[in-house]
Amino acid sequence: MSSYHNAFQKRTTSIIKGFLPGLTYVENSSWVHRLHPLVKLVMLLSFSLTVFGVPTWVGGLILFAIMLVFYGLAGLGLAFFYRKLRFIMVFGLFILIIQVLVIQEGRLLWQADMGPLNLSIWSEGLFGGLSMMLRFVNIIGSSYLFVATTDPNRLTYSLMQAGLPYRFGFMLITALRFIPVFHYELEQVKNAQMAKGIEMEGLSPGKLIKAVKYLLVPLVITALSKVDSLAISMESRGFGLYPQRSYMYSQSLSITDKIALVIVPFGFILFYLAMSNKVA
Repeated sequence: MSSYHNAFQKRTTSIIKGFLPGLTYVENSSWVHRLHPLVKLVMLLSFSLTVFGVPTWVGGLILFAIMLVFYGLAGLGLAFFYRKLRFIMVFGLFILIIQVLVIQEGRLLWQADMGPLNLSIWSEGLFGGLSMMLRFVNIIGSSYLFVATTDPNRLTYSLMQAGLPYRFGFMLITALRFIPVFHYELEQVKNAQMAKGIEMEGLSPGKLIKAVKYLLVPLVITALSKVDSLAISMESRGFGLYPQRSYMYSQSLSITDKIALVIVPFGFILFYLAMSNKVA
């Protein structure tokens, strides 16, 4: 029985695992984990705005390198980045290839005649594709780093103590907490369907259609039942009866955190201006 289980675990990569790389908090004691959640939120927003603002692929590559450095500082490393976001990297390469094949503007960099096919790479297609790929990877990678290094409870309590109404804070923490629950439910549904003889392993358009047909419908039904149970539980506890709530732990900002909240956006603004001046 154990040998069968091991063989089952070593099967080809599941399309579900490719789309859902385990978006959960990874507990650790690194410097990045210990940062105040609001500081990390400001860093994420500043990083994301800079990713969309930098006009060249060189700036995107520098931001990508900075993001990998923070993966290392968080104690996660390049292996963790590749293991969790390899599908994102593959999709980014697909974006680059499409841009190179479709856009034929600028300077001709490379050309090859292969019988009926005439392949050529132009500067606008290559550099524009690199910019789009890096933007996509940087946004997804930085968002995943934020989720992996930020405790949902600390983040929500920090936002509520900073002025966010606790009803909205509860919505945020519920969404973050239900991600691993639904991921587990999805694996359970997938295993149940495979036990019935429905093939769910592999990466192909046909498997994706099967995943939508045989997995998402049962998952939606399960999610609605959990939402109904959660709503009944909240009503029975009088949720929302009082305008304010108490907190077990204080998430106050220190002097260093307040300085970081000012320095981090300013640093990204300087980086954006430096990249823009190089283009000009």
